[in-house]
Amino acid sequence: LEGYPISLSTVAIRRYSVERFKGTSWEECHEFIAAIRTRAFWEGKQRDSAWKADFAATLFFGHALHWHNKLPEDVRDDWSRLETALLDRWPAQGDDDE
Repeated sequence: LEGYPISLSTVAIRRYSVERFKGTSWEECHEFIAAIRTRAFWEGKQRDSAWKADFAATLFFGHALHWHNKLPEDVRDDWSRLETALLDRWPAQGDDDE
């Protein structure tokens, strides 16, 4: 597209960027999980649990970083386990599954 200052690939990268996770609310947690899943899909890594866990690890910040650091290594290294730990720590308000 002529006349545009940025390329479409730059727009796509921005669209699939993931914000740092601070652990402020269940809403932030759900947005983080969805963003990790979307980014993994974009990268062709949706079935790669280790890649998703490693990518997510770069985005924990503040209290969430301390929480993540205290998790057992097998949880930190496996997205399925990490996702479960995130949802246990920041459950949705009004979640009546339990």
